[in-house]
Amino acid sequence: MFLGALVASLPLFVLLLGIPLLMKPAAKVAPLAWLVTVLAAILYFHFPAKVVLLAALQGAITGIFPIMYIPFGALVIYNVLKATGWMDKMQGAMANLTIDRRAQALLIAFGFSAFLEGICGFGAPVAIPAMILVGLGYNPMMAALVCLVANTGPVPFGSLAIPTVTLAKTTGLDLMRLSMMTGRLMAPLALIMAFATVYAMSRGKGMRGSLGTILVTGLSFSVTEFLVSNFVGPELTSVLAALACLAATAAYLKIQKRVEPWLFEGESMAASAPKAFHPMDLFLSWLPYLLLAVFIIAVNLPKTKPLFAGTAPGWSALLIKIQIYNPAKPYTFSWLQTPGTVMLIAGAAALPFMGIKYSVMGHQFGRTFRQMIPSFIAVACILSISEVMNLALPIVDPKTKLAIWGDLAVKQASMVATMANSIVAVVSTHVYPALAPIFGTIGVFLTGSNTSSNALFGNLQKLTAQGMKLSEILMASAGSAGASAGKMISPQSIVIAATAVGLSGKEGQIMRQTIKYTIPYVILLGLLVWGFAFLFPHLVP
Repeated sequence: MFLGALVASLPLFVLLLGIPLLMKPAAKVAPLAWLVTVLAAILYFHFPAKVVLLAALQGAITGIFPIMYIPFGALVIYNVLKATGWMDKMQGAMANLTIDRRAQALLIAFGFSAFLEGICGFGAPVAIPAMILVGLGYNPMMAALVCLVANTGPVPFGSLAIPTVTLAKTTGLDLMRLSMMTGRLMAPLALIMAFATVYAMSRGKGMRGSLGTILVTGLSFSVTEFLVSNFVGPELTSVLAALACLAATAAYLKIQKRVEPWLFEGESMAASAPKAFHPMDLFLSWLPYLLLAVFIIAVNLPKTKPLFAGTAPGWSALLIKIQIYNPAKPYTFSWLQTPGTVMLIAGAAALPFMGIKYSVMGHQFGRTFRQMIPSFIAVACILSISEVMNLALPIVDPKTKLAIWGDLAVKQASMVATMANSIVAVVSTHVYPALAPIFGTIGVFLTGSNTSSNALFGNLQKLTAQGMKLSEILMASAGSAGASAGKMISPQSIVIAATAVGLSGKEGQIMRQTIKYTIPYVILLGLLVWGFAFLFPHLVP
């Protein structure tokens, strides 16, 4: 078992060695890790070569559509705004709200990112805020780091709570109880990450004098997240918490305008001072993103979601569905509902009001595609690795109940399950709660998605809890909460952040920085879960 776990871990070792340690571009490391994964699956785990390659193909396609298509749409619109001067107008308008760099980070990287996470998730909450921060004059490396660190608190409730809903469906556990427990874990962590957001960009110097802003931002988000997740439900938790955070922070900054702002080293007050601007500039510069929010919500309402997802009668043309290797898990792509398409539509709808010709968008479309080719390669390989590592036999046709691949009498565990089983085998009941979040972190490191991580490890957490006589709700929620830590070091997330700020090929430098925040985050979460398990079990729903 342990040799199998070691072999299954080889792709992770390649990624960890190549990206953060050897500082090689993800576009070069990921194909090598992909090759190691495929060879291990065929030669050691004895999966049929054809099914391995088909699974790899499905993962690669998923990596492009919808995963990288989302930041592609966001980057096209950003490049249009940058080329036409509207990003400069946004910078001027933001400066009139606050020129304090710490406050800008809290508003955009923490608050606005949480809003995007709540409505669409995937790469948008990192890509769009990072681009905006660079447009406001942030160092690209700093912008990427700040957005990756800040985008943690809303993750389990992102995309209208798809990760938590998926966890409930995968495990059969009660959705509301999972929402309540996840909210109780994430609320205090969200407050801590508000502090971490400012620390990531300013270290100790910037922390002084920003306590009030941090507390208003962090508390408004975390308190709302706790209340909504515990008394309303998971779907709108991140959206409402983000809106409360943005409103509270903006109101506080308006009151605190007389406080001396904190600027980057070398910046002068005169250069950063608010410039005259027309109020309409603020509205128009944000119009593509405001329309994005409206359109995303519009296509995800209970009555409209089945239509735009292509699952309602007569709307099947909006859903691309292909059986590649597993009839129970076909490749699906709701091309009109995906945030990538919605971002492009929102941008196109805004352009006439901003006086921008569509030819500019066409030019930036091609330019952005060329710019993102290395990122396409990296993420396609990473998602392909994930699909192969999750491959298990037999694969059964749900209609005929016959094996499509493998033998019904012989079960072959996936590479990921082999790793997980080995970890569980050596962990005691009194230690496991502190380690439970790590499964979520590993899951997101592999897939880049909290939803995929919950689908991957949700039942493992439930079955382990049953065997150890621990709370199923607590262990499952711990894994989902731990997934937010994985977002900071996931190669997929880092590639998206690097692409957004123009640092493709320097993913290793970014990961070296984010892992410094991931480790203490996981430790704090582990201690919190352990406390709920043994000190405050009555607080577990």
